[in-house]
Amino acid sequence: MNTKLQATSVSPPGLPSNTSTLLHLFGRITFWIWVDRCLLSVGTLVAGLLLIRYLAPVDFGLYSMALSAGALAAVGLDLGYSRYAARAVAACPAEGRSILTASLFLSAAFGLAELVALLAAFQLREMYLAAILAGLLLGNFARLHDLTAAFLRAELRPRAMVWASTMSRLSHIAVIFLVIGLRGSVLDLLLGYALVAVPGLALRLSQLWHHRPALRGLSWKALRSLTLRTWPFFSFSLTELGFSQVFLLSFSLVASRHEVGLLAASLAIVSLLHQWASATADAVLPLMTRLYEGGRISEVLDLRGRILEGLLVFSMPAVVMLFVFAPQVCALLGERYAACAPILRLLVLRAPLWILEGFLGAGFLNATNRVAERRNAFALALLVLVIFTLVLGRSWGEQGAALAFWLATLCILHSYARLCSSMGDRLNLLSMFAATVPAALIMAAVCFVLSDAIHWALTLPPAILAYFTILLITARTRLLSVGRTLRQCLVG
Repeated sequence: MNTKLQATSVSPPGLPSNTSTLLHLFGRITFWIWVDRCLLSVGTLVAGLLLIRYLAPVDFGLYSMALSAGALAAVGLDLGYSRYAARAVAACPAEGRSILTASLFLSAAFGLAELVALLAAFQLREMYLAAILAGLLLGNFARLHDLTAAFLRAELRPRAMVWASTMSRLSHIAVIFLVIGLRGSVLDLLLGYALVAVPGLALRLSQLWHHRPALRGLSWKALRSLTLRTWPFFSFSLTELGFSQVFLLSFSLVASRHEVGLLAASLAIVSLLHQWASATADAVLPLMTRLYEGGRISEVLDLRGRILEGLLVFSMPAVVMLFVFAPQVCALLGERYAACAPILRLLVLRAPLWILEGFLGAGFLNATNRVAERRNAFALALLVLVIFTLVLGRSWGEQGAALAFWLATLCILHSYARLCSSMGDRLNLLSMFAATVPAALIMAAVCFVLSDAIHWALTLPPAILAYFTILLITARTRLLSVGRTLRQCLVG
């Protein structure tokens, strides 16, 4: 057992001691989070593609800027409560009421201020400013949505998330089609999103009635004490946000709105892979937290290794398909986004590294309470990202910005490897890709060769077959191990 990984004194709810049962529990949680994040996103994805076709790159750039501003404001308003709740409620459920009380109070106060400012901007006909303020209001609602989801995941109730998510996704689709049909503006779209977010949020809060707010416990002293505990999570959120929001804002300083729109569209496509990986990390976080706090360190490391191995094996085919058929995917967005193909390919090649970062960081390091160290890794990489985005973005446009994203991700993974080494846990990142990269190259070659003779969609089955055949030949032990893990996740 690793003696340098030591749990805190919290007494968390218990978990089964049988590894097969534990993996089955993980599989069940992951399934419902995937339903919430991925399957329910299919309709939203189709509607989103239609929205990108409807909005010109300039308007889509404004849309992305408004969402970025909302996300930045949401992180500042959240103070790290959502990320803290995902771990704290799993380790000590009694802390949930104070977190929810403080979060609702802050959201109500700032939400009222945002609404007043939005009405003032609308009266003054400052539509650009009004769109940004609408993004801030939407970010406020999205923050509460994420907070309540963190509670349900921590309590191992991911199935309960699906009802509110279904309501929210269907409402978003309806808003998109209504705006397109009525030839509405970006402001109309953002206001519609904010309006339809209210019913789903009300349903989520009703599911957390046992954590209902207690205003008698709300005081400056209690709020300050909670914020001090959430500071590492809050400071990490600020640095992490730079990779999705400050990144675009920095690029906008050296690029036109058209170029910002192209980069934002490419990021939106690649985010589908990130959602799949983050769903897995969110599913394993409460399990690893309870194992870690219970002193079952060897099981934490075993669970991390088995799930990470499976993630890399099954993510590579999706990466290859997006890389090879990037022009066809971009063609779905319309002729105005044809230039996205080389940008998309650069971002897709980075996806396996980001999947690795997401699982190691959001799953393992958060569970073992290394949030401050993870924040420091992101802070250093964020500085690298901003500098190289300004330099490479000015010289090479969107492709230069994508290369800056690459360099920053490598910095984070290097820091993670050093951090794990300092804890006595050797992490060899190169060996993780040694088996999958050759198989992925063969799969890409099959796709390129066959796409000249048949329709590109028909190349996927033989290409995937080639991928797993190469794995069976070159890494039989690893593939069989992944198969056993998958079977235990499905049937226990």
